[in-house]
Amino acid sequence: MIYVPERGADNWLVKPLEKKEDIPLSGRALHVRQEIYQPEFNDGDYGMDVCYRFCVGNLVDDYYQIDRRFLGIEYDLFIHHALKFRRSMFVAETNIPIFRGFNDYGFNALYVGGDHPDALPEEVFKEMLRQFPNTYELKKYARARVSSMLRSYIPIKEDHEAQYLKYRQRKKSAKGYQPQKVFACYETDKFALLVEKIEGMLVSADTYSESQWQAEILQVIQFLYPKYVCAFPEAPVMDSLAGKHRKIDFLLVDASGYVDAIEIKKPFSECLVTSNRYRDNHVPMRELSGTIMQLEKYLYHLSRWGQTGEERLNDRYSDQLPNELRIKIVNPSGMIIMGRDAALSPDQRTDFEVIRRKFRHVVEIMTYDDLLHRLKVIRAQFKCKVTL
Repeated sequence: MIYVPERGADNWLVKPLEKKEDIPLSGRALHVRQEIYQPEFNDGDYGMDVCYRFCVGNLVDDYYQIDRRFLGIEYDLFIHHALKFRRSMFVAETNIPIFRGFNDYGFNALYVGGDHPDALPEEVFKEMLRQFPNTYELKKYARARVSSMLRSYIPIKEDHEAQYLKYRQRKKSAKGYQPQKVFACYETDKFALLVEKIEGMLVSADTYSESQWQAEILQVIQFLYPKYVCAFPEAPVMDSLAGKHRKIDFLLVDASGYVDAIEIKKPFSECLVTSNRYRDNHVPMRELSGTIMQLEKYLYHLSRWGQTGEERLNDRYSDQLPNELRIKIVNPSGMIIMGRDAALSPDQRTDFEVIRRKFRHVVEIMTYDDLLHRLKVIRAQFKCKVTL
């Protein structure tokens, strides 16, 4: 490293270098000492200025190992020889020591650039340097903080907070990899198989028993709603009005432990709305209205069961729940999977949508054509990411 003092203070380092103590430079961001001073390389003129030379690192294979005391760091720092060494690599504006801030991260060594398997890529390192706040940004931040405290007492014409936020939005943010692009190919194949699975099941629905049908459809639902980490068949719920237990098709438990309920029916074609009109409307058929009523009562009984129900369900399913997850009953909602709507007339479809929206605050009603459509749309969306 070559250090050039300010003019008029050319000799200020002479006396300190006669001692062995660390000598702070750049507002204490860097430290030199007698041990790494290199007078044999001639500390004479550097152009027209006096300069001092210090050995702040040693070449180890393809990396320079930087002197710990020079940067005030507690780990081994290795910087690839191909990087262009300059002051801004070590000290940010306003004399902020860059590498000293990594002391609290707990690693023993840091490699920057090159082919080392644990190296921080050169592009990422350069982007990190660009993200350090410059003097202009720090001034804007200071003005924003001060104005936010004073505006309640003093009229301030300019909105410094808005100016600072606008500046931050313009400044390029740090970014990592894009998960959708990374996993798009896998997700495309996954949802393509699910589409194929549902289409095959709908063709041969009569060959399935009800329990087998429910179990396989449930697995597809969990791909559409990955928040549900557990599903318990024929889960009990206490009917306090009748004084006996009822059985929910499936009790769903999300990643926070909150429960919902789902009813899965086989795909009969004429079970949604009537083909004839009543007062110029297609009304829900008995199977649909009965299933809605049944599920609403399950949700009602779950809510009434409350804390007692939570304890009973946790005792019953404790060995099937993820570690430290506890079942909670808080305003549960429901889902119904039943019927086909592809063959409905436009008027039937409109009336069916009115019915669905009427109950959607408590129960979501999904047909098998809805389910298939959602899978196809998700597949197409991920497929677009693959081709980008």
